[in-house]
Amino acid sequence: MFPNASINELLEEERRVVRSGVSVEEYMEFENASEERHEFHNGDIITMPGASPFHENLIVRLFLALGKYLAEPDYTMYSSGLKVAVPTYKRVLYPDISIVRGEPNFINDKGYQLTNPTVIIEILSPSTAAYDLSDKFEYYRSLPSLKEIAFFEQKSPSVRLFRLNAHGRWEIIEIENGIVEFASVQVTISLAEIYPQNR
Repeated sequence: MFPNASINELLEEERRVVRSGVSVEEYMEFENASEERHEFHNGDIITMPGASPFHENLIVRLFLALGKYLAEPDYTMYSSGLKVAVPTYKRVLYPDISIVRGEPNFINDKGYQLTNPTVIIEILSPSTAAYDLSDKFEYYRSLPSLKEIAFFEQKSPSVRLFRLNAHGRWEIIEIENGIVEFASVQVTISLAEIYPQNR
């Protein structure tokens, strides 16, 4: 699908702070006026790295595969354009995919911020993997509604699925070339369906 292999290997631009010392309300005003997306980190407005074509294609494939099983009004899916509020850490983030079981809740202050995702999915890019698996994972798991977080590798059929167990601890399930079960929303998908064979 992407004949120029070097395109898929391009590193996204670095994250950088474009404004500091702002409130969430000021961030929302800035974001609504911007053509680019930015995250909010406790007073800092930070640029989001650009994504490769393969990254974007994986999001689409995942969205379509999951969407076959997740029907409204029981479930609602959102793509990477929707913000998720993380009040414990004073963050506003853009997951690649968010899934809500039940009624979605929002902070609607000059723009929507989802507050109750059940599942969050991220595609690991070369330049963001370390951040996604450390700080970002820490932010996400502070959300009381969250039950599962999945990190899909960008260039290989591999997933790290974190699931909140009955004792309130996060367990990791590592999957390669197999089946991913999102227990919290009762959906199972095959990695063979997600990753194109001719990448």
